[in-house]
Amino acid sequence: MKEFARIFVPRFALAILLSLGFALSCAVAHGEVPMEPAGSDVFVTPREALLREKASPRGRILAKLPQGTRLKLVDARDRYLKVEAPGPSEGWIAREVTVVFVPGEAATQDMVVVGRSFGKTDANRRLAACILLRASERLREAKTPDPDVEVLLGETVEGVVAAGAPYPAALCIVEQPGPAGTHARYDGAAFRRAAEMLSRDTGAQSARTRERAAAGLLRAQYPERATAFQPLLQETAAWIQLLGTSEDPDVLAASAERAGTASLALGRFYLALGKTEEIGKLRDRLYAAGLRVRTISPERIDGKRLASRAAVLGAMRGNGTPAFPQEASVNGGSRQRLVRIDGKLGALQLVVETQAGATRDVQVRKATIPILPVPGSLRVSPDGRSVAWIEVSAPARLVPVMTSLDRDEEAREIAFLSTGRPLRDRELAHVVSSLSGFSKDGQRLGLVIEAWNDTPGPAPRYSVVSVATGELLFETSEDMKGYQRLLR
Repeated sequence: MKEFARIFVPRFALAILLSLGFALSCAVAHGEVPMEPAGSDVFVTPREALLREKASPRGRILAKLPQGTRLKLVDARDRYLKVEAPGPSEGWIAREVTVVFVPGEAATQDMVVVGRSFGKTDANRRLAACILLRASERLREAKTPDPDVEVLLGETVEGVVAAGAPYPAALCIVEQPGPAGTHARYDGAAFRRAAEMLSRDTGAQSARTRERAAAGLLRAQYPERATAFQPLLQETAAWIQLLGTSEDPDVLAASAERAGTASLALGRFYLALGKTEEIGKLRDRLYAAGLRVRTISPERIDGKRLASRAAVLGAMRGNGTPAFPQEASVNGGSRQRLVRIDGKLGALQLVVETQAGATRDVQVRKATIPILPVPGSLRVSPDGRSVAWIEVSAPARLVPVMTSLDRDEEAREIAFLSTGRPLRDRELAHVVSSLSGFSKDGQRLGLVIEAWNDTPGPAPRYSVVSVATGELLFETSEDMKGYQRLLR
């Protein structure tokens, strides 16, 4: 029976195990193959294996070893292996729960093959990462480091992080406390090694590996989207720059996602700081990046999704004026009413000025607290009794709110009050709304809402709601005459 390189597993058996996603078993039939030499690398394959004092199932248990634990072979028998375990301590482990790689270049390459295959399954990803780590060490010890192996190792370890604890100690996974609890991140060691190797190799054949290494380094630098302005500015620029140079579809897909989410968060910062021109520049850069991704990978939705996020930035910018102060007014006979959103960020106020003849009344609605309105979105009803605007409640959520001017009350998000499509839309990842205006009697409000998870639909939804209750009265994507009739 032919060996699989020198891992002592028949080729057809290995293929079956890989296809089924089972842990690799290396049981060796008595007398069929030679015993592995001392010093071979041994890895634990199941979720947990027992290290015993003797080569017997009744031997005293010395330790419970998690999947991926690397051991050093001391002695080999048909059914048990004597190994040196971390600690260090020696004991016996059943051969059937291990995979053994003998010294030598051929076995090192086999480790890469097995690691790449096992890295595709959740159940074996920790094992794959540990095998690839040792393969990387072997290659460096032999003075033949391989950037492709390093990048594969880094990406596999990232998969381990995503799967959750516990983490093998050797994989350079750092656990840090945060506001939402402890989170883990990969420190990017393998990507750094790959980047250093590739800095001395400018060949075209290394371009894709270089792109993957660069993307991995950015993920290590920004394991989560930055929350402060300056780091977010740097992160956004880095992802967009990578989108402008990469050709690898997978790198483009991952970078487009990170660039999109970072850009929306940065756009909200710009809006809060009154830098609407910067929002426009960011929108243009993001849209151009989205077009490039669509050109390179037309069969994927990554470019279209990125372009749709550029559209969110455009809607966030509104008419290009500052988000505050902004005002709107209405004349009704001898009475004029002006409504203004004013104040400082984090302490905005809704100020209502009523002019009736020579009498002027100014009131601050203390219960109505705007957060971050879209520039130019403020609307007052013709009867002067209601006001509405678009609120940027989150980086990808531009939602309509309204409140009464006859009494001091909180602004109400219209989707909370409505049934039908507006209520369902608010559950999607992206919500972009605009106000068509009030009806002439001030009793109805027209909305335009686009909401999506991956990409926008073919047409926005036009809705009419009751100003008094927020109840949905009418919605359509085609019957514009009916929509306009209700707004008269």
